[in-house]
Amino acid sequence: MKFGEAPIDQAVGAILAHKLYDSVGKLVLNKGRRLVESDLETLRQLGLERVTVTQLSEADLHEDAAAERIGAAVAGAHVRMRAPGVGRANLTAGERGVLHVDVPRLEQINNIYDGITIATLSEFTLVDVGEMVALVKVVPFGVPAARVVDVERIAEASGNVLQLRPLQRMRVALIVSGAESTRERLMKSFHAPVRKRIEGWGSELLEPTYTLHDARSIAEAIRAQSSADMILVAGISAIIDREDVAPSALMLAGGSITLHGVPVDPGTLLMLGYLGDVPVVGAPGCIKSPKTNVIDWILPRLLSGERLTRANLVSMGHGGLLKDIAERPMPRSMTDG
Repeated sequence: MKFGEAPIDQAVGAILAHKLYDSVGKLVLNKGRRLVESDLETLRQLGLERVTVTQLSEADLHEDAAAERIGAAVAGAHVRMRAPGVGRANLTAGERGVLHVDVPRLEQINNIYDGITIATLSEFTLVDVGEMVALVKVVPFGVPAARVVDVERIAEASGNVLQLRPLQRMRVALIVSGAESTRERLMKSFHAPVRKRIEGWGSELLEPTYTLHDARSIAEAIRAQSSADMILVAGISAIIDREDVAPSALMLAGGSITLHGVPVDPGTLLMLGYLGDVPVVGAPGCIKSPKTNVIDWILPRLLSGERLTRANLVSMGHGGLLKDIAERPMPRSMTDG
């Protein structure tokens, strides 16, 4: 591939690099046009003897063909690809779900050759059907075909550079714990906002359970809800320690704790564990807030069927400082020195 000025009588078959206008500012020839013999007279009328063009060799691929092949290579499960031309391929969500990106492979592809670019949404973004999740853009008018083959091989080795895990319709249990005297207040404060989130993600919130705030009572409630697809445990008191009431209840019920203390704020007090294959979430108080918090980062992934590990959770620290929630007992503004 050659880029640069060429005499106009040697420019037939080359791709025009820049737009050309006449003396009154009217567009005459658009960039990206493959020049034909009849264009030479137009160039002469513009007073040009030389013109800036890209000349592709047999070893090159036109930008449109390259973008389409790259888009097809990186589009994995539930990701749709459309190549509208101008060196781009649009990748969109075929389902409502959570975007997964093989970040190391993506970076490897973006480092292959100047002008081969893929820009994506952040990994684990929840997207709707039809929403754009990535854009492939080939910047020059052509690239070596061998470099596109390199992209295809990397994508094949990855399996799915970009894929979507669709949200599943799950049955979600909510256990609220506290003193008998606080039943009405706690049920009211948790039920409506939790139901709005769960139903907004296309799942069903089962009739909430209220129990006393002690390990044995909560353990019995967890066991009673073991047929649900997910269990949320919220209470009168936040989880302060791995040995606190809710974690102890999960262990007593026969479950295991994946992590208590997720590096996302608001929501650091969240606990995630499992009762067999059923995720059990010890929810922080911010589950009641409509603002984005740790719940919005974790529950959609669980609702897509992903089993989250400790490593998945601790990796959330990068970018985990979210906008504060003023309604909580001690917002950041009160703790600033």
